Amino acid sequence: MQNEENTDEETIVVVVKENRRIRWYRSERDLWVLDVNKLRNGFLALGYDVPDDDDFRFGLHIVDQQNADYFLKCMSRYEISKESLSSALSLEYPSAKSWWDVQHLFPIMFVDFDECTVGAFYYDGIRMERYVPNNWCGEFIDFANEYSEEKFSSSDKFWVQDGQDLLALLNKRGANSV
Repeated sequence: MQNEENTDEETIVVVVKENRRIRWYRSERDLWVLDVNKLRNGFLALGYDVPDDDDFRFGLHIVDQQNADYFLKCMSRYEISKESLSSALSLEYPSAKSWWDVQHLFPIMFVDFDECTVGAFYYDGIRMERYVPNNWCGEFIDFANEYSEEKFSSSDKFWVQDGQDLLALLNKRGANSV
């Protein structure tokens, strides 16, 4: 089952690479904080009282390559097809003045379970790249544009349609309207 109609602002799109396969998810942002213990400990260090919730996120405090299959199986109801995102962008693109008008469609996080990395690119909210499992690398990076073709190919990007990079065109539109 796909959760394709939810475009609530608290809902994010995430790209996942596992076993060299790209998948897309749209769900609550909190579900993608890969190491909840680090986030919780940060709040505790600042003197906040934060309950330990064993029921949160399918009982997983840390999501990593060891439990990725289980996590993604639990997340299957949030999986969304690339084609669905592509269609939504095609509908909204003609009237969009910039990326901001369609930002709810674009991923803010790239989780690579194969290489144990997280790339995050967003304008507000929890710093997703900071709360990654030990021995993982998290960075704030414009992965849509800066990742190599090998890591994130154009054929996997729903915004590349008929050889045109609609994200680049939206960014150009936005820059020209300023």
